[in-house]
Amino acid sequence: MMKKEHSAYPESFSRRDGGLSTSRRAFLKTLVLGALAVPASALFARTAFAAQAGGDNVLIIYFSHSGNTRRLAGFIHDRVGGRMVELKTERPYPEDYDAVVDEAKKEQEANARPAITTTLDGLDKVDTVFIGYPNWWGTLPMPFFTLLERYPMAGKTVIPFCTHEGSRFGRSERDLRSLCPQARLLEGFEVRGSRVSGAEKDVAEWLTGLGLTAAR
Repeated sequence: MMKKEHSAYPESFSRRDGGLSTSRRAFLKTLVLGALAVPASALFARTAFAAQAGGDNVLIIYFSHSGNTRRLAGFIHDRVGGRMVELKTERPYPEDYDAVVDEAKKEQEANARPAITTTLDGLDKVDTVFIGYPNWWGTLPMPFFTLLERYPMAGKTVIPFCTHEGSRFGRSERDLRSLCPQARLLEGFEVRGSRVSGAEKDVAEWLTGLGLTAAR
């Protein structure tokens, strides 16, 4: 069975003394706030667009801790081609689930910008950028804040895709809009990490709906 992508979903937290841990209470507060965020339809374009598949003009950037988002990125790459880049940090996150959840929360509370080793060479040739991530505490992992502040996406088409265990996009779409204010953002794709293995058909339908040309 594939290991779930860590998304700080409530059922993954410990129940100490039969009650909610502080981390879990904080998560539920985050989830409620995310539900009140501006609807995605107000932030993302829904109209179809034509994008040439393959070559240097399509870039798929993803961050994956357990492998689910990486697999989802692969499904997209199979359909649209282009170049895949994995976002990596200088200091790897812990393998232990509870440890990575705690570290991700601390980074978010500190508004941290974790050091990354990833570079985006040839970004000037790119027209369409897919951005993939697990939902960590209601938004993108903080390394994406580092990356997108370092590499502006002005004038590009940006398309998010997200894995989670119930919290969907959270407020990540709103944060992505803030990080890429001069980009054209299209409606993204979200799926539970536990269902990624069966999502290839849904990914194909989503991309077709966006008007993307398949690579095969």
